[in-house]
Amino acid sequence: RRSEPWAARRGPIPIRLVAALAGWLLAAAGMSAASAQVVDTLVAVVDSRTVAASDIALARALGTFGFTASAAPLARKDIDRYVDVVLILHESERIGIGVEPAETDRAWDALVARTGGEAAVQRWLDGNAIDRDWARHVVELDVQRQKFLAERFAAFVIPSEEDITRALAPGQTDEAARERAREALVRAAAEKAQAEWLDGARRRAAIRILIGDGAVIAPPFPPP
Repeated sequence: RRSEPWAARRGPIPIRLVAALAGWLLAAAGMSAASAQVVDTLVAVVDSRTVAASDIALARALGTFGFTASAAPLARKDIDRYVDVVLILHESERIGIGVEPAETDRAWDALVARTGGEAAVQRWLDGNAIDRDWARHVVELDVQRQKFLAERFAAFVIPSEEDITRALAPGQTDEAARERAREALVRAAAEKAQAEWLDGARRRAAIRILIGDGAVIAPPFPPP
C-alpha cells in the first residue's frame, strides 16, 4: 500500500509541544523533574505547518533531508534547510509522489546498518523518548524528498554525448566512467532546477522564522 498523505499521517509526537514557544515533557516516570525535562522550541511556521526544534534535531540525528549528524546547536541555516524540505514535501504530495513500504524498509535498514545496528538504534530511541514510528516516518519522508528530485527534475535531464565526454576525467573512456559522468551531470542539473523552483516556492509561501538572526538552540537530544 502506498503511503498516506504527509499531513494525514502526522500523529502524536513524544517530544512535541506546539502550543507555546517552549514546553516541558517528562522523559520517564520516576525520574526527578530536573533530569526528566526536555526542552522543545517552535522555530518556524510554513503556511499552516509548524516546525519544532525536535523535528530538525531528529532529521539531523538520522542524517536525513541532506543533514549531517551533529550535536552542534541548531542555527538559522538548519531551519532554512528544513523549511525547504517542508516546501518540497508539500509539492510532492500535490503532484502525487508517494513512497512504497518496501522503499521505506530499505532506507530504514540502511540507516540502522550505518548507525551501529538495531540494538544501538533502539537504545538511542528509548534513551531519548523518541517514538520509533516517528523516526521511521522521517526516513519515509526523506525517501519522498529524494523521489521528488528524481521524478520532478532529474527525469527531464538528458545530457548530450558531447557533454558527457567533456565531463570525463583525463584517461577515462570506458562505459562505466561515462555512466558516472552522466549521473553527475543529471544530478547537478536537477539540483540547480530544484533550487530555482525553491526560490519561487519560498516567495509564494507564508514563512515565519521564530528565532532571531544569530540565535542558536540546543538540540533536545543528541545523535545516536
